[in-house]
Amino acid sequence: MIVGITHNEDGVIQKTTTYRGKISAGFAAGEGINKSNHPIPAGHFRILKETVSAQRTQSGQVVNTKQWVLNGPVQDKLMEEAKSKEPRKISFICLYKTPEEFWESSLAMYSQSDGLLCKSHGAGTVARYLQYNEKGERTWIDRQFNEVAKCAFEECPDYKSGACKAIGLMKVFPTADMAPNPYRFETRSINTIMRIESSLSDLWSLLNAAHTVRQIEAGKPLPFDGFFGQKLILWHHKVKSGGRDVYITEVLPSAEFTQSVMEPIKRGMLKNVGAAALAGSANIGMLTDQTPQSIPETEAVPIDVEDQRDIAVNFGADADAVDDVEESGSHGEPAPSNTAALNAIDKLAGNGQ
Repeated sequence: MIVGITHNEDGVIQKTTTYRGKISAGFAAGEGINKSNHPIPAGHFRILKETVSAQRTQSGQVVNTKQWVLNGPVQDKLMEEAKSKEPRKISFICLYKTPEEFWESSLAMYSQSDGLLCKSHGAGTVARYLQYNEKGERTWIDRQFNEVAKCAFEECPDYKSGACKAIGLMKVFPTADMAPNPYRFETRSINTIMRIESSLSDLWSLLNAAHTVRQIEAGKPLPFDGFFGQKLILWHHKVKSGGRDVYITEVLPSAEFTQSVMEPIKRGMLKNVGAAALAGSANIGMLTDQTPQSIPETEAVPIDVEDQRDIAVNFGADADAVDDVEESGSHGEPAPSNTAALNAIDKLAGNGQ
Protein backbone atom coordinates (compact mmCIF):
# COMPACT_ATOMS: atom_id res chain seq x y z
CA MET A 1 0.00 0.00 0.00
CA ILE A 2 1.32 3.45 -0.97
CA VAL A 3 -0.84 6.21 0.48
CA GLY A 4 -1.19 8.93 -2.14
CA ILE A 5 -0.56 6.57 -5.05
CA THR A 6 -2.23 3.17 -4.69
CA HIS A 7 -4.47 4.23 -1.76
CA ASN A 8 -5.97 7.48 -0.52
CA GLU A 9 -5.42 9.00 2.91
CA ASP A 10 -8.20 6.82 4.37
CA GLY A 11 -6.51 3.64 3.12
CA VAL A 12 -9.06 3.06 0.35
CA ILE A 13 -7.51 1.57 -2.77
CA GLN A 14 -7.45 3.69 -5.91
CA LYS A 15 -9.05 1.16 -8.24
CA THR A 16 -8.33 0.88 -11.93
CA THR A 17 -10.46 -1.26 -14.23
CA THR A 18 -9.14 -3.34 -17.10
CA TYR A 19 -11.96 -3.72 -19.59
CA ARG A 20 -12.41 -6.76 -21.82
CA GLY A 21 -14.09 -4.68 -24.50
CA LYS A 22 -16.77 -2.12 -25.23
CA ILE A 23 -20.50 -2.31 -25.85
CA SER A 24 -21.53 0.16 -28.55
CA ALA A 25 -24.80 1.12 -30.21
CA GLY A 26 -23.22 2.91 -33.15
CA PHE A 27 -20.51 3.00 -35.81
CA ALA A 28 -17.41 5.11 -35.26
CA ALA A 29 -16.22 7.57 -37.88
CA GLY A 30 -15.07 5.67 -40.96
CA GLU A 31 -16.08 2.30 -39.50
CA GLY A 32 -18.08 -0.26 -41.45
CA ILE A 33 -21.03 1.33 -43.20
CA ASN A 34 -20.16 4.74 -41.74
CA LYS A 35 -18.23 6.75 -44.32
CA SER A 36 -18.61 10.06 -42.47
CA ASN A 37 -16.20 11.72 -40.03
CA HIS A 38 -18.53 11.38 -37.04
CA PRO A 39 -20.32 8.50 -35.26
CA ILE A 40 -23.72 7.33 -36.52
CA PRO A 41 -26.34 5.18 -34.77
CA ALA A 42 -26.46 1.46 -35.50
CA GLY A 43 -29.84 0.83 -33.89
CA HIS A 44 -28.52 -2.30 -32.19
CA PHE A 45 -25.73 -3.44 -29.89
CA ARG A 46 -22.23 -4.17 -31.16
CA ILE A 47 -19.55 -5.76 -28.96
CA LEU A 48 -16.11 -4.38 -29.71
CA LYS A 49 -12.54 -5.28 -28.83
CA GLU A 50 -9.47 -3.08 -28.87
CA THR A 51 -6.66 -3.87 -31.30
CA VAL A 52 -3.19 -2.39 -31.48
CA SER A 53 -1.31 -2.11 -34.76
CA ALA A 54 2.18 -0.73 -35.40
CA GLN A 55 2.49 1.91 -38.09
CA ARG A 56 5.64 3.58 -39.36
CA THR A 57 5.60 7.36 -39.81
CA GLN A 58 7.36 9.27 -42.60
CA SER A 59 10.24 9.94 -40.24
CA GLY A 60 10.65 6.20 -39.70
CA GLN A 61 9.29 6.18 -36.17
CA VAL A 62 7.03 3.25 -35.25
CA VAL A 63 3.77 4.32 -33.60
CA ASN A 64 1.25 1.97 -32.01
CA THR A 65 -2.31 2.80 -33.06
CA LYS A 66 -5.28 1.60 -31.03
CA GLN A 67 -8.61 0.88 -32.68
CA TRP A 68 -11.96 -0.57 -31.64
CA VAL A 69 -13.18 -3.33 -33.97
CA LEU A 70 -16.12 -5.73 -33.91
CA ASN A 71 -15.47 -8.83 -31.80
CA GLY A 72 -16.84 -11.35 -34.28
CA PRO A 73 -17.08 -14.50 -32.10
CA VAL A 74 -18.71 -12.67 -29.18
CA GLN A 75 -21.06 -10.77 -31.50
CA ASP A 76 -22.13 -14.12 -32.99
CA LYS A 77 -22.95 -15.41 -29.49
CA LEU A 78 -24.90 -12.24 -28.76
CA MET A 79 -26.90 -12.63 -31.98
CA GLU A 80 -27.56 -16.27 -31.09
CA GLU A 81 -28.83 -15.27 -27.62
CA ALA A 82 -31.02 -12.51 -29.03
CA LYS A 83 -32.13 -14.63 -32.00
CA SER A 84 -31.49 -11.60 -34.19
CA LYS A 85 -28.76 -10.29 -36.47
CA GLU A 86 -29.35 -6.87 -34.94
CA PRO A 87 -29.54 -7.57 -31.19
CA ARG A 88 -31.28 -4.90 -29.15
CA LYS A 89 -31.03 -6.75 -25.83
CA ILE A 90 -27.98 -7.82 -23.86
CA SER A 91 -28.38 -10.06 -20.83
CA PHE A 92 -25.72 -9.53 -18.18
CA ILE A 93 -24.86 -10.72 -14.69
CA CYS A 94 -24.20 -8.06 -12.09
CA LEU A 95 -21.14 -8.84 -9.97
CA TYR A 96 -21.47 -5.74 -7.81
CA LYS A 97 -23.63 -5.10 -4.77
CA THR A 98 -24.80 -1.50 -5.22
CA PRO A 99 -25.67 0.48 -8.36
CA GLU A 100 -22.87 2.92 -7.55
CA GLU A 101 -20.30 0.15 -8.01
CA PHE A 102 -21.18 -0.62 -11.64
CA TRP A 103 -22.85 2.56 -12.86
CA GLU A 104 -21.68 6.16 -12.68
CA SER A 105 -23.08 9.33 -14.21
CA SER A 106 -21.29 12.64 -14.08
CA LEU A 107 -20.63 15.92 -15.81
CA ALA A 108 -17.32 15.70 -17.61
CA MET A 109 -15.14 17.50 -20.13
CA TYR A 110 -12.64 15.62 -22.26
CA SER A 111 -9.91 16.47 -24.72
CA GLN A 112 -8.36 14.09 -27.23
CA SER A 113 -4.93 15.45 -26.36
CA ASP A 114 -5.21 15.40 -22.54
CA GLY A 115 -8.11 13.04 -21.84
CA LEU A 116 -10.22 13.95 -18.83
CA LEU A 117 -10.07 17.68 -18.06
CA CYS A 118 -12.84 18.30 -15.54
CA LYS A 119 -15.36 16.12 -13.74
CA SER A 120 -18.11 16.54 -11.15
CA HIS A 121 -21.41 15.04 -10.08
CA GLY A 122 -23.39 18.19 -10.78
CA ALA A 123 -24.38 21.45 -9.15
CA GLY A 124 -22.73 22.08 -5.80
CA THR A 125 -20.48 18.99 -5.86
CA VAL A 126 -16.70 18.92 -6.02
CA ALA A 127 -15.36 19.65 -9.51
CA ARG A 128 -11.96 18.06 -10.12
CA TYR A 129 -9.99 20.07 -12.65
CA LEU A 130 -6.77 19.19 -14.49
CA GLN A 131 -3.82 21.54 -14.24
CA TYR A 132 -0.16 21.23 -15.14
CA ASN A 133 2.50 22.31 -12.68
CA GLU A 134 5.80 23.99 -13.56
CA LYS A 135 7.32 20.57 -14.29
CA GLY A 136 4.58 19.78 -16.80
CA GLU A 137 3.05 17.15 -14.51
CA ARG A 138 -0.70 16.54 -14.35
CA THR A 139 -2.22 17.71 -11.09
CA TRP A 140 -5.83 17.75 -9.98
CA ILE A 141 -7.36 20.65 -8.07
CA ASP A 142 -10.83 21.52 -6.83
CA ARG A 143 -12.15 23.98 -9.41
CA GLN A 144 -13.45 27.24 -7.98
CA PHE A 145 -16.15 29.63 -9.12
CA ASN A 146 -16.51 32.92 -7.25
CA GLU A 147 -13.96 31.58 -4.75
CA VAL A 148 -16.16 28.55 -3.98
CA ALA A 149 -14.72 25.10 -4.74
CA LYS A 150 -17.89 23.62 -6.22
CA CYS A 151 -19.31 22.79 -9.64
CA ALA A 152 -21.14 25.83 -11.03
CA PHE A 153 -23.20 23.65 -13.41
CA GLU A 154 -25.26 25.93 -15.69
CA GLU A 155 -23.15 28.95 -14.74
CA CYS A 156 -19.92 27.24 -15.79
CA PRO A 157 -18.53 28.62 -19.09
CA ASP A 158 -17.53 25.12 -20.24
CA TYR A 159 -21.06 23.83 -19.62
CA LYS A 160 -22.54 26.83 -21.42
CA SER A 161 -20.29 26.23 -24.43
CA GLY A 162 -21.22 22.55 -24.58
CA ALA A 163 -17.70 21.30 -23.80
CA CYS A 164 -18.88 19.81 -20.49
CA LYS A 165 -21.76 17.35 -20.76
CA ALA A 166 -23.43 14.49 -18.94
CA ILE A 167 -21.91 11.06 -19.40
CA GLY A 168 -22.78 7.61 -18.07
CA LEU A 169 -20.46 4.62 -17.71
CA MET A 170 -21.57 1.08 -16.84
CA LYS A 171 -19.47 -2.03 -16.15
CA VAL A 172 -21.19 -4.99 -17.80
CA PHE A 173 -20.58 -8.75 -17.65
CA PRO A 174 -22.62 -10.01 -20.66
CA THR A 175 -23.76 -13.61 -20.56
CA ALA A 176 -22.53 -13.91 -24.15
CA ASP A 177 -18.95 -13.60 -22.89
CA MET A 178 -18.58 -14.12 -19.15
CA ALA A 179 -15.00 -13.28 -18.17
CA PRO A 180 -13.18 -11.80 -15.14
CA ASN A 181 -13.09 -8.34 -16.75
CA PRO A 182 -16.21 -6.31 -17.56
CA TYR A 183 -17.19 -4.59 -20.78
CA ARG A 184 -17.75 -0.84 -20.73
CA PHE A 185 -20.95 0.83 -21.91
CA GLU A 186 -20.70 4.60 -22.36
CA THR A 187 -23.45 7.07 -23.19
CA ARG A 188 -23.93 10.82 -23.56
CA SER A 189 -27.70 10.40 -23.93
CA ILE A 190 -29.42 12.22 -21.07
CA ASN A 191 -32.54 10.17 -21.83
CA THR A 192 -30.56 6.95 -21.38
CA ILE A 193 -28.88 8.21 -18.21
CA MET A 194 -32.21 9.18 -16.64
CA ARG A 195 -33.88 5.90 -17.65
CA ILE A 196 -31.03 3.79 -16.28
CA GLU A 197 -30.90 5.64 -12.97
CA SER A 198 -34.69 5.47 -12.57
CA SER A 199 -34.69 1.73 -13.34
CA LEU A 200 -31.83 0.97 -10.97
CA SER A 201 -33.58 2.93 -8.21
CA ASP A 202 -36.82 0.99 -8.73
CA LEU A 203 -35.04 -2.36 -8.87
CA TRP A 204 -33.06 -1.48 -5.74
CA SER A 205 -36.33 -0.86 -3.91
CA LEU A 206 -37.63 -4.27 -5.00
CA LEU A 207 -34.43 -5.96 -3.80
CA ASN A 208 -34.83 -4.27 -0.42
CA ALA A 209 -38.47 -5.32 -0.14
CA ALA A 210 -37.69 -8.95 -0.98
CA HIS A 211 -34.79 -8.96 1.50
CA THR A 212 -37.07 -7.57 4.22
CA VAL A 213 -39.56 -10.40 3.73
CA ARG A 214 -36.80 -13.00 3.83
CA GLN A 215 -35.54 -11.58 7.13
CA ILE A 216 -39.04 -11.63 8.63
CA GLU A 217 -39.48 -15.23 7.50
CA ALA A 218 -36.08 -16.23 8.90
CA GLY A 219 -36.67 -14.35 12.15
CA LYS A 220 -33.11 -13.01 12.12
CA PRO A 221 -30.90 -10.55 10.22
CA LEU A 222 -29.60 -11.84 6.90
CA PRO A 223 -26.75 -10.52 4.75
CA PHE A 224 -27.92 -8.26 1.95
CA ASP A 225 -26.27 -8.98 -1.40
CA GLY A 226 -28.07 -6.27 -3.37
CA PHE A 227 -27.55 -6.67 -7.11
CA PHE A 228 -24.73 -9.21 -6.75
CA GLY A 229 -25.47 -12.29 -8.85
CA GLN A 230 -28.63 -10.81 -10.36
CA LYS A 231 -29.36 -11.06 -14.08
CA LEU A 232 -30.40 -7.84 -15.81
CA ILE A 233 -31.01 -6.74 -19.40
CA LEU A 234 -29.76 -3.77 -21.42
CA TRP A 235 -32.51 -2.80 -23.88
CA HIS A 236 -31.82 -0.52 -26.86
CA HIS A 237 -34.90 0.94 -28.54
CA LYS A 238 -36.60 4.08 -29.79
CA VAL A 239 -38.73 6.59 -27.93
CA LYS A 240 -40.23 9.98 -28.67
CA SER A 241 -38.17 12.89 -27.36
CA GLY A 242 -38.81 16.49 -28.30
CA GLY A 243 -41.11 15.42 -31.10
CA ARG A 244 -38.56 13.11 -32.74
CA ASP A 245 -37.63 9.46 -32.57
CA VAL A 246 -34.38 8.78 -30.73
CA TYR A 247 -32.55 5.67 -29.62
CA ILE A 248 -32.10 5.12 -25.90
CA THR A 249 -30.84 2.29 -23.71
CA GLU A 250 -32.34 1.27 -20.40
CA VAL A 251 -32.08 -1.51 -17.83
CA LEU A 252 -34.83 -4.11 -17.44
CA PRO A 253 -35.22 -6.97 -14.96
CA SER A 254 -34.74 -10.46 -16.35
CA ALA A 255 -37.20 -13.28 -15.73
CA GLU A 256 -34.79 -14.66 -13.13
CA PHE A 257 -34.61 -11.31 -11.32
CA THR A 258 -38.37 -11.00 -11.37
CA GLN A 259 -38.89 -14.40 -9.82
CA SER A 260 -36.23 -13.93 -7.13
CA VAL A 261 -37.69 -10.64 -5.86
CA MET A 262 -41.40 -10.90 -6.60
CA GLU A 263 -42.02 -14.31 -5.02
CA PRO A 264 -40.91 -13.15 -1.52
CA ILE A 265 -42.82 -9.89 -1.96
CA LYS A 266 -45.98 -11.84 -2.86
CA ARG A 267 -45.53 -14.03 0.22
CA GLY A 268 -45.13 -10.93 2.36
CA MET A 269 -48.28 -9.39 0.92
CA LEU A 270 -50.31 -12.55 1.53
CA LYS A 271 -49.03 -12.77 5.10
CA ASN A 272 -49.90 -9.13 5.67
CA VAL A 273 -53.42 -9.59 4.32
CA GLY A 274 -53.92 -12.69 6.46
CA ALA A 275 -52.75 -10.89 9.60
CA ALA A 276 -55.04 -7.94 8.90
CA ALA A 277 -58.04 -10.29 8.66
CA LEU A 278 -57.61 -11.51 12.24
CA ALA A 279 -59.93 -9.95 14.82
CA GLY A 280 -58.24 -7.17 16.77
CA SER A 281 -55.16 -7.14 14.54
CA ALA A 282 -53.79 -3.98 13.03
CA ASN A 283 -52.94 -3.95 9.34
CA ILE A 284 -49.16 -3.79 9.67
CA GLY A 285 -47.15 -3.42 6.48
CA MET A 286 -44.44 -5.93 5.70
CA LEU A 287 -41.82 -3.19 5.86
CA THR A 288 -42.70 -2.20 9.43
CA ASP A 289 -39.65 -1.82 11.68
CA GLN A 290 -37.39 -2.74 8.79
CA THR A 291 -34.68 -0.38 7.61
CA PRO A 292 -34.07 -0.65 3.86
CA GLN A 293 -30.53 -0.57 2.55
CA SER A 294 -29.76 2.84 1.12
CA ILE A 295 -27.61 3.60 -1.89
CA PRO A 296 -24.42 5.31 -0.70
CA GLU A 297 -24.19 8.98 -1.59
CA THR A 298 -21.38 9.90 -3.94
CA GLU A 299 -19.05 12.25 -2.08
CA ALA A 300 -15.74 11.90 -3.87
CA VAL A 301 -15.09 12.03 -7.61
CA PRO A 302 -12.80 9.16 -8.62
CA ILE A 303 -10.18 10.23 -11.14
CA ASP A 304 -8.84 7.22 -13.00
CA VAL A 305 -7.03 8.64 -16.01
CA GLU A 306 -6.28 5.29 -17.63
CA ASP A 307 -9.83 4.07 -17.09
CA GLN A 308 -11.30 7.06 -18.92
CA ARG A 309 -8.61 7.88 -21.47
CA ASP A 310 -10.44 6.17 -24.33
CA ILE A 311 -13.61 8.14 -23.65
CA ALA A 312 -11.85 11.27 -24.88
CA VAL A 313 -11.62 9.81 -28.39
CA ASN A 314 -15.41 9.75 -28.72
CA PHE A 315 -16.42 12.50 -26.33
CA GLY A 316 -13.57 15.00 -26.29
CA ALA A 317 -14.44 18.70 -26.42
CA ASP A 318 -12.14 19.02 -29.43
CA ALA A 319 -13.37 15.87 -31.16
CA ASP A 320 -15.15 16.20 -34.50
CA ALA A 321 -18.04 13.95 -33.54
CA VAL A 322 -21.77 13.89 -32.98
CA ASP A 323 -22.40 14.49 -29.28
CA ASP A 324 -24.33 11.29 -28.80
CA VAL A 325 -24.88 8.43 -31.18
CA GLU A 326 -27.93 7.31 -29.23
CA GLU A 327 -29.68 10.66 -29.53
CA SER A 328 -30.29 10.11 -33.25
CA GLY A 329 -33.15 8.34 -34.96
CA SER A 330 -35.59 8.35 -37.81
CA HIS A 331 -38.68 6.22 -37.53
CA GLY A 332 -40.30 3.95 -34.98
CA GLU A 333 -43.06 3.73 -32.45
CA PRO A 334 -42.47 5.10 -28.95
CA ALA A 335 -41.67 2.39 -26.42
CA PRO A 336 -43.17 2.19 -22.92
CA SER A 337 -41.28 3.99 -20.18
CA ASN A 338 -39.23 2.05 -17.66
CA THR A 339 -41.89 2.80 -15.05
CA ALA A 340 -44.50 1.07 -17.14
CA ALA A 341 -42.14 -1.82 -17.70
CA LEU A 342 -41.52 -2.20 -13.99
CA ASN A 343 -45.22 -1.95 -13.23
CA ALA A 344 -45.68 -4.87 -15.59
CA ILE A 345 -42.96 -6.87 -13.90
CA ASP A 346 -45.12 -9.98 -13.61
CA LYS A 347 -45.52 -10.01 -17.38
CA LEU A 348 -41.77 -9.70 -17.80
CA ALA A 349 -41.38 -12.98 -15.93
CA GLY A 350 -42.68 -14.67 -19.02
CA ASN A 351 -40.82 -12.74 -21.71
CA GLY A 352 -37.81 -11.18 -19.99
CA GLN A 353 -35.54 -12.90 -22.44
